[in-house]
Amino acid sequence: MKIGEFAECTGISKDTIRYYEKIGLLQPEVKNKHREYQNHDIILVETIIKLKQTGFSLQEIKMLIEWSNNTDQNKELTQEEVQNVLQIKELFQNKYEQKVRRENNIKQIKQVLRKVDYKIEQLLERNEG
Repeated sequence: MKIGEFAECTGISKDTIRYYEKIGLLQPEVKNKHREYQNHDIILVETIIKLKQTGFSLQEIKMLIEWSNNTDQNKELTQEEVQNVLQIKELFQNKYEQKVRRENNIKQIKQVLRKVDYKIEQLLERNEG
């Protein structure tokens, strides 16, 4: 599919698509000097969007995608590769902990809102008559 249709399918702008290509996140096939996007590109953009929504930077997303695409699960890692994997693991753990903290904060806010709502309902009931 061409860039216009791809933008429609993914919900992101043509400029964003071009930027993702420029920084190496997207690499569509080129046929007759035209970029052709495939279904796997849609899945990739959906993944990028989800990771962005959970607080990952585009640089972190690029690192994760590159690592994921270039890693053989059965290969024995060099010391440098082990260090890279440990960095990625730490990144994910930090993001996970941030989300847990955010979730806990949201739970506390919901409790406060429920209490306020209850008090408002009580006040309104007492003053109906």
